[in-house]
Amino acid sequence: MRKKTIVRERPLEYLRRRSDGMPFPPEVVRHWYIARAYVLDLLKDVIIGPDSQEHLQVVVDGDSPQMLAVTRHLCLLTHFVNYEEFDFRGRLSCRNRTEITLVSRMDAASILRELEKEEYLGQLPANVRLTVYGQVRNPDSCLDVAISIVHERPETEPAAIRITEADVHSFVQATPEEDIFTIDTRRAVLAARVYDLGGLIDNIPAEDIHSARRYLFALDTYRYKVAEEKIGPLVTPSWEKNPRAVVNGVSSLSCADCFPSRARAIRQYAQQHGIPEQEAWEKNNGALSCSEHHRWMVERLILGFRPLTDAERLTSEALFGSSRKAYWNSLKNHYPAPSHVDICSFRDLRRIDPDNLKYDSFLLLAIPIILEKA
Repeated sequence: MRKKTIVRERPLEYLRRRSDGMPFPPEVVRHWYIARAYVLDLLKDVIIGPDSQEHLQVVVDGDSPQMLAVTRHLCLLTHFVNYEEFDFRGRLSCRNRTEITLVSRMDAASILRELEKEEYLGQLPANVRLTVYGQVRNPDSCLDVAISIVHERPETEPAAIRITEADVHSFVQATPEEDIFTIDTRRAVLAARVYDLGGLIDNIPAEDIHSARRYLFALDTYRYKVAEEKIGPLVTPSWEKNPRAVVNGVSSLSCADCFPSRARAIRQYAQQHGIPEQEAWEKNNGALSCSEHHRWMVERLILGFRPLTDAERLTSEALFGSSRKAYWNSLKNHYPAPSHVDICSFRDLRRIDPDNLKYDSFLLLAIPIILEKA
C-alpha cells in the first residue's frame, strides 16, 4: 500500500482584505488558527443526525478579538443535516438552526462595528437572524445559524455549550503548536478536486439531482482515478497574486473541516436504521446538500460576498444563457464588494441556478471516499 504523506500548511496567512488588498495583521491570523483548532476540538463528539430534533446552542462569554474569532469559526463549522429551511406547507421554518449567543459589554453600535469587520463576520451580520440586546434584525433570514448579542450571561439549557476565554487559553496550553498553527490540507485538496470534476457533469436533470444513481460513473471516476493521484499542497504559486484562488482554497478547507461531523451523523443514522453507511449517505443526500448550501452561504458572507441587490436580480432575470452567466461572473469578481447569485434559500436555488445543485450532491456523496483517502 502506498504510504500516505501528510501535507501540513499555513493557508490562512494568504487571505487579504477586500477593502485594500492588504494582509491581515499576524495577531488576527493567529486568532483564526486558534479559533479553528479550538472549535474543531469542541465539536469532535457532537453528533446531530438527520432524525434529530436537537440543535446546537453555544454561549461565547466575551468579546475580545480571540472570542470574536471563535464566534467566526462557530459560524463556519456548525452546520447540521437536520436543519429544515421550509416546512411541508412551504412556510419558512428554520427549524434546528444553530444558536450562538455572544456576551458583550459593548454598546450595540460598537459590537456591530466589530462583528462587521473583515476579520470577523464580514457580511454575515447584515444577512443572518441577529438579535442585538433584544432587537431582532433580519427576521426572515433563511440561514441555518442565528446570533444573539446579550449583556449578561443567559440562563441556558443544560445541553448548551459555554465558552470562556480561559477555556480557549487552556486549550492552547495543552495542544502542540503544530496542531494549531499548521493544517493537514489533504481533505481540502480532495474536496477541490470534487468541484473540478463536478464542473464536467452536465447531464443531470434538476428534478432528479439528488439521486445517487445519477453520480455512479462520476464517483467511480473520482475514486479510482482523480482521488488516486498524488495529493499535493493546497497552497499553489497562484495564491501569491490571485485573491480568488485563495478564497476558493480556503473555502475548500472550511468545507472539508465539516466532513467528520457529517460522517458521524450519517454513521449514527445507519446504525439506528440498520442499513449500510453508503445507503445512509444516498438516502440523506437532499438534506445533506441543503446543509452544505447553508454552510457555503455563511462562509461566503464571512469572506465578504453579499446577495444580489434587487437591481442586480432584475438585470439577471432579463438575461439568458451565456450572457447571464457572464453577468454573474462579473458580479462575483467585483472587488471589494462582490455579490453571488447563489446566496439565496436552497428552495430558490433550484429556480435561479439549478445547475449548481449538482456540486453539493456530488460532494456529499464523495465524502466517504475523501475520508478513506485522507
